[in-house]
Amino acid sequence: MSRLSAALCLVLAMSFTGANVPIGKVVVTEVPVLAFLALRFAVASLALALLVRREPGPTIASFDAADWRDAVWMSLVGSVLFTFFMLEGAKRTAAADAGLIAATIPAAVTIIGAIIRRRWPRPRELATVLLACSGLAVMQVGVTGGSSSAVGNALVVAAVLCEASFVLVSQRISARIKPIRLSLVVAALSLLFVLPFAAPSIFATDWTAVSPSIWALAVWYALSASVFCTIFWYTGAGHVEPWVAGLATAALPITAVAVAALALGEPLDAPRLAGGAMVVAAIVIAALSQRRSAAG
Repeated sequence: MSRLSAALCLVLAMSFTGANVPIGKVVVTEVPVLAFLALRFAVASLALALLVRREPGPTIASFDAADWRDAVWMSLVGSVLFTFFMLEGAKRTAAADAGLIAATIPAAVTIIGAIIRRRWPRPRELATVLLACSGLAVMQVGVTGGSSSAVGNALVVAAVLCEASFVLVSQRISARIKPIRLSLVVAALSLLFVLPFAAPSIFATDWTAVSPSIWALAVWYALSASVFCTIFWYTGAGHVEPWVAGLATAALPITAVAVAALALGEPLDAPRLAGGAMVVAAIVIAALSQRRSAAG
């Protein structure tokens, strides 16, 4: 796979995730967060179980100890804990603080990846990551809501570290395992991890009172977040350097802002437009870079 194709797959994956942010806000008005997470992973597991039959390559039975270790880590840390830390952190601190901390994800992936692989990006590549992080920071200008909290900020930092580790581990395992099969394993493991905590809210929820439109949005969220997104991500992750994969995560807030503006009527002001333009420019520069991938 070419560098450009891989980068486009990663951007598409993060775009699906970003588009789900405002959708998730609507769904949790009628469905408790933990119950919604369990529903998401259950729907995704069913859909992926149907799709995986047509995928060639090694079966799940051929997973070795390293494959299962990486899959468990991605499920627990990159899926369940990331979502929990981000939601709980956002509730406990100012929106601007949460946004600024989350804006460091591309830099976190770049730095941690460089330390682990002992291969630092070139100054031009670091400048591209800095451009994306700066653009995300600019998008937070004027954002208000909530009051700053050390605990809330710490939870968002934990979410950033979870996401960074997910990106790096996914690059390693996606080079060995086909994307649909890997998506199925991660979704099923995530369901197993979240069910014990979600069970009380699942039984306490009056599912017959959930409106048809919310059901439709919840099913779409599950398919886009844990099927389309993950397949695109695992397809491209193993073909680019960590700094490019980290940079692709910047597409998430861009899509979230765009969908919130178009679907929910949220304001799209000058800082968001300017910051978004900076992020898009950084992603385009990275995708068109001529340096060969060293992600193997």
